Amino acid sequence: IENKDINPDFSVNFEQYLTEEQKTQLSAGLSEKLYSYWDEEISLGFGFNQKQKDLVREMLLHSKEHNLRQSKRLRGSFVNYGYRLGGERPGKGIWQAAMAVELVHTALLMLDDFMDRDEIRRGGPTSHKFFEKEHKADEHYGEGMAVMTGDVVLTLGYQLLLKAKFDSTRIFMALNQLLRGVIKTAYGQAYDVTLEAEKNWTEDDVISLHRSKTGVYTYENPLLIGAILAGIDNPKALQVLSDYSMDGGVAFQLQDDILGVFGNEEDTGKSADSDLRQGKCTLLILKVLELGSQAQKTAVEKIWGKMDKATRSDLDEAKKAIIDSGSLAYSRKLAKELAAKAAKTAGQLRSFDLNSEAIDYIQGIAEYMVERDV
Repeated sequence: IENKDINPDFSVNFEQYLTEEQKTQLSAGLSEKLYSYWDEEISLGFGFNQKQKDLVREMLLHSKEHNLRQSKRLRGSFVNYGYRLGGERPGKGIWQAAMAVELVHTALLMLDDFMDRDEIRRGGPTSHKFFEKEHKADEHYGEGMAVMTGDVVLTLGYQLLLKAKFDSTRIFMALNQLLRGVIKTAYGQAYDVTLEAEKNWTEDDVISLHRSKTGVYTYENPLLIGAILAGIDNPKALQVLSDYSMDGGVAFQLQDDILGVFGNEEDTGKSADSDLRQGKCTLLILKVLELGSQAQKTAVEKIWGKMDKATRSDLDEAKKAIIDSGSLAYSRKLAKELAAKAAKTAGQLRSFDLNSEAIDYIQGIAEYMVERDV
C-alpha cells in the first residue's frame, strides 16, 4: 500500500476535544509510525527457503494493510492520554506503547472475525477470507492462517511494549497489565461465543460481556498502560480509571451494536446485516424479544442467526421491529446514561493533581462515543 492510503490521524474522530497544538502533534503520528514499523519487520525476511519467506512476507503485508486501514485509533489515544495524566509530553517510548496496543487490537480483530464468520472489516476483507481467496483454498485453510497471523501480530505487540524505552520496572508493570487485559478479553470472547451457542441470555449477561471485552481492552487496558508508564501509582486514581472504563466501554459497545444493525456500511466498514445473520446476543435483540409484539418477535426470530437464509425484505422487517418495539430506544437510553456516568467518574481524577487537559479528553470521549456514526 502507498503512504496516501493510510489513515493519517492518531485519533481521527476526536478533533473536537483537541487543541490546534494537539492536532498538529497527533496528526500523521501513530499511523505513520506503524507504517515504518511494518516496513522494518517485513525487511527482516524470515524464512529458511524462498517459499517460506514468501509466505511470511504475505502474512506481514496483509497484517500491515489490515492494521493501517481507516480506524478511530481510540486505544492508542487512550495510551497517550493515560500517560499525559502524569503531566509529561509523549515521547518515543509512549508512541511505541500506543503502537503495541494497536497491534494487539488488530490481532484480536483477526481472531474475532473468523469466529464470527465476518467477511468485511474496516472496508477490507477479514483475514480468513483474505487467505482463503489469495490461495484459492477452502474455509479451513483461511481460518488456520487467520489464527496464525493473529498470533504473530499479537506477539509482535507484546514485543513492541517490552522494547519501549522506559524504566524496566514500569515496562514490567505495563506488560503485566497488557497480558492480564488480553486474558480477560479472551474470557470475554469465550463468553460471547457461548452465549451465541446457547441462545439463553439476560441483560446482565450483555453488560458482563461488554465489560470483559470492550471495557477491559478498549478502555481500561490502554488507559492503565499509559498511566503506569507515566509513573502514576495512586491506587485510588487507577481505580477511577478502571471504573470509568467499565461504564464507558459498555456505552461504547452498545453504540457499536446499534451501528452493527443500523450503521452506514460505507462509514462503519462492515456489513449492517452480519450481527443479525450471525445471531449475536445483543441488547437490541434481547429487548425486542422481551418488549415486542408477537409479530415483532417473529420478524426477528425469522432472520436471527440464519446466516445466508435471510432475505433483504426479512432483514428490513426485523430492523423495523427493533425500532417499533422500543428496543432501539432502550439501548440508546442506557448507552447515554452509562456515558454520562463515565464522564462524571472521570471528573474524580481532578482531585489527584493530574493533568487537566488529559482529563478533559477522557471525559469528552465518554460522551462522544455514543453520538458517533462510525
